[in-house]
Amino acid sequence: MNPIIVIDVGNTFFKAAAFDGMKLLKTLRDKMTDIEGMEESLVKLIAVKPQFVFISSVNKKSSIIEQFFKQSNVEVVHFTPATPLFFLNRYETPETLGKDRLANAAAAIKQFPGKPSLILDAGTCLKYDFVNSAGEYLGGSISPGLDMRFKALNHFTSKLPLVRREDFAPLTGRNTNQAILSGVLNGFLAEAKGIISQYQMVNKNLQVILTGGDYLFLERELKITTLADPYFTIKGLYEIYLNMGN
Repeated sequence: MNPIIVIDVGNTFFKAAAFDGMKLLKTLRDKMTDIEGMEESLVKLIAVKPQFVFISSVNKKSSIIEQFFKQSNVEVVHFTPATPLFFLNRYETPETLGKDRLANAAAAIKQFPGKPSLILDAGTCLKYDFVNSAGEYLGGSISPGLDMRFKALNHFTSKLPLVRREDFAPLTGRNTNQAILSGVLNGFLAEAKGIISQYQMVNKNLQVILTGGDYLFLERELKITTLADPYFTIKGLYEIYLNMGN
């Protein structure tokens, strides 16, 4: 059997991985705005001679990716609201739920069976998703991601500048740039720590998982026992694909 390619198309980036059975053969990540770069990456994926491509998308530009594979005579399968899940989704409005959040839940349920899990997906938005010990997806929360916070301060005020992010921010900013850095970076971390702490108070042995474009920042600064995996969502999508017929 030829490999299966799984693609997660986000607001800013797309991630892709080629799987042969449970073996991860190849991974890549590119900006959705770089059409030329996207095509170069897709050529590399075609080189593994995939059997199918499974696409999950929140971005209309995913049609470019789909067309590329169709022109290469590779069958494309989409993750849609009708795609069956192997776990119970208790979200009250499943029609509004992002596919990436379901994929994160799927990966957590497979990797940590019988254990409550909280996934922090730090991308364009910072998403928290909770799976209970019974393997049920309950929901979570969404707040602005790091870049969105910097841009919002600039966009919705008349004088605050658009500050470039740095790896460190003082607690007390001594100038406007430092004050914005402190508010965004330290506020982002304080939020994450507070949410994690609240879940830990009511869930013994909570597994915390970090993924998304800014997972490294969280991993470095949170200093808690976690699983950090930039391809966690992709792995969850693959689990959903594997269980579609079950």
